[in-house]
Amino acid sequence: MRKEHGNLIWKWLIPFATVVIIILIMFLNFSNNISESAIKTVETQLEEIAYKNAQKVYNDLQCVGVAGETTAQVFGSEEEISPELSQNLLSALREKAGVYEAVYCIKDLFAVNHLGEHIDLKETDYYGALNQKQNVKYLYTENDGITGSDAIVVVVPVPGKESFLLMYYHLDRASRLINMDEFDQYTFAALINNDGKIMISRGAENVMLKDGNIWKNIDKKYQNIIIKAKVKMQNMDTDSVAVAAGEEERTLVYSPLDINDWVMVFGISQSYVDSCKQKIWAKTIGMLYQLLSVMILFIVAFAAVDFMAKRKNEENSKSLQEKADTDLLTGLNNKLATERKIKEYISQNPNSMAMMFVLDIDNFKKINDTMGHAFGDEVLRTLGKQIGSNFRVTDIIGRTGGDEFTIFLKDMPNDEVILREAQKLATFFKNFQAGDYVKYSATASIGAAVFPADGNNFETLYKSADQALYKAKRRGKNQLAFYDDRERQE
Repeated sequence: MRKEHGNLIWKWLIPFATVVIIILIMFLNFSNNISESAIKTVETQLEEIAYKNAQKVYNDLQCVGVAGETTAQVFGSEEEISPELSQNLLSALREKAGVYEAVYCIKDLFAVNHLGEHIDLKETDYYGALNQKQNVKYLYTENDGITGSDAIVVVVPVPGKESFLLMYYHLDRASRLINMDEFDQYTFAALINNDGKIMISRGAENVMLKDGNIWKNIDKKYQNIIIKAKVKMQNMDTDSVAVAAGEEERTLVYSPLDINDWVMVFGISQSYVDSCKQKIWAKTIGMLYQLLSVMILFIVAFAAVDFMAKRKNEENSKSLQEKADTDLLTGLNNKLATERKIKEYISQNPNSMAMMFVLDIDNFKKINDTMGHAFGDEVLRTLGKQIGSNFRVTDIIGRTGGDEFTIFLKDMPNDEVILREAQKLATFFKNFQAGDYVKYSATASIGAAVFPADGNNFETLYKSADQALYKAKRRGKNQLAFYDDRERQE
């Protein structure tokens, strides 16, 4: 009896001791790497916040530029611009773009504002930068020549004429877009150029903001780090660096705006960054202790084996389903998955409003013929990666043909949002480029149809969007057309 009891003890003790030793070894090894992992996690989180804030300012400025281009087309279509027409157009542009002044300028002749008043801009620091060759230009000035304040001047050439539209964007507007709630009270934010000149600052006063240039205030021993950071900024990379100005230690998290060489920078106190890392470290250590405690009660593992096996099977089934639904080239939904998901939404939400886009890459056969099928695949792959950032994760995006993509936006509240989302997609292709070494600006013809007005089932809705697509192609490609022509009505 005693012998059997002893054998029973050894039977359980050996597996128990083995499990404990393995867990302890894993615990020690993981503890050695946990600090580095915490640093990377915090940096990634901060960089995501910086990127989102930079994109908000970028998108806001882009909207101003788009409004200016629309008005510039009207100016360009008129053989003669009367003072009354100029005032009406500039007043409407000022209201639509949300700028504090809009000016029509014929260089070397005159400039008038929305009230018809003549303005002398020749002494401003941006007058010489007016250039008919560029589509939209964003200029920072410390003296706008109108109110005497600093501003961003959005310059749009009038097509076919030696004239320009100038829209004056107040810096406070961009400052209000920056969200400081996700940091502590000692954090500052700034919009700078690559040379470190500060255009906008918000948040806590700091020695790094002194004299209007952030790079000049950082200790010289960090200059090599700053040089590397500038290179990353020029390459449009979002990143972070730890620097100091005197006794002030900061982590600078930066994200380029893709406008000129402008960069959004957050100066976060090192103590706050360290506390975030410590929280992650403590949380992970706590999880390891819990795991160790659970493993000590190894008897429970026998009951968990069956549960884990079933869960694994479910995960494998889900993974296989996801693979079956995924287009291998773009990572988006494939044709069957796209159709199935849209049909599921339509059947479950018959009274909601939604929108379908069907788009083709313009001249895709020519891309394959002239630049090779590998480059054509790269265009499709890049589009698949980038286009999802313009929509919600709940929306359905899929590649449904060789160069055909289908986008289905759920739960559209009203026509205003529908038109805004359509404009967002059209604007996306104005800036879309593919290729690592050879940058190719691919355009697309886009057809849009609204559910249920243009079709109350998938087949009818798709047919309506497809007809709108060919309408866009007939109009000259590189544009978006609605099935019911609502973009022209607007």
